[in-house]
Amino acid sequence: MLAKVNLEKLKAESAAVGKFAVIGVIATLTHAIVASTLFEAGILSVVPSNVCGFLTAFAISFSGHYFWSFSHLRQTGTALKSMTRFLVVSVAGFALNSTILTLWLTFTSWPELYGLWLAILIVPAFSFVGARLWAFAHPSAKF
Repeated sequence: MLAKVNLEKLKAESAAVGKFAVIGVIATLTHAIVASTLFEAGILSVVPSNVCGFLTAFAISFSGHYFWSFSHLRQTGTALKSMTRFLVVSVAGFALNSTILTLWLTFTSWPELYGLWLAILIVPAFSFVGARLWAFAHPSAKF
């Protein structure tokens, strides 16, 4: 019986990792496309472009994770709590993203766009841990 419960838990968690990756890729590409387009089109400088990319990606990311990636943790009445917590995780990830970008712009002479992409690519592992263990977890959740 215990082995069956652990196998079910392992399947659910493995599925969550895969789903998180899919949503993360979609959100990351959205972030990158929005930020790159705004920057390359000359509409905004690189940092405001990055903020716009982040905000667009957040909406996609939260929706995907709440309704799909972590649906096995979702409980009635937890949407606002999960969104608030995920916003904290996302803002912390964005702060890390912005720090990386700022360091890139300050200490390298390489193209700004490379720094933007590097910053976007580093944050997902941090975000998964925060999302799984805090943002979408609730005391009475089974997993």
